[in-house]
Amino acid sequence: MPGFAALVFALLFAAIQGCNSLGIRNPFPGDILTGGSEAAASRLLDIPLPPGMERYPAHGYQSYGAYGGREGLESLRGNIDLSRAIQSLHASLADQGWQLRISLRKGDRAVQIYERGNALALLSFRRQTVMTILEIWTGGRLPDGSMPNLADGRDGQPAPEGGNGSLAPVPGTVEQWGETSGGAPGGLRERAL
Repeated sequence: MPGFAALVFALLFAAIQGCNSLGIRNPFPGDILTGGSEAAASRLLDIPLPPGMERYPAHGYQSYGAYGGREGLESLRGNIDLSRAIQSLHASLADQGWQLRISLRKGDRAVQIYERGNALALLSFRRQTVMTILEIWTGGRLPDGSMPNLADGRDGQPAPEGGNGSLAPVPGTVEQWGETSGGAPGGLRERAL
């Protein structure tokens, strides 16, 4: 029975990919497997991407930072070899003057940090069964001694006024996670403090 389910999934995936090549709109636009759009270049770094990458705009953002450049998150996915992707992106970044400052790899994961002037770029690679996920984070270098921006988790907005500057919630705060469809609460909850 598991083999039958895998066959059905493979046929469904092939059919969706075939529809995409014919210009037929994706019936599952939020699906992480098929919801991306082809990406030839990074919007944040203005460098070419390895062939076969797809961008998932719903999983990223872009703004203009205080250092005068673009900052944000770009989420990409494609059936590419991890080592070749790392080499390709390194060559493109080096051509544009970015200096590699940290490069770590453990099995099917890798992270690299690049610096150019006052700008930093973090590239995070994760190889999955079929695809490689690439996340590109960019932003300006903070001054020495800076404190982290403790966003409240809703689209990067700063925590509401009245916070105490630590990770502890403001007294009286109620947080919920895991709402089910239709807005009914479910999953984990934190009681009022």
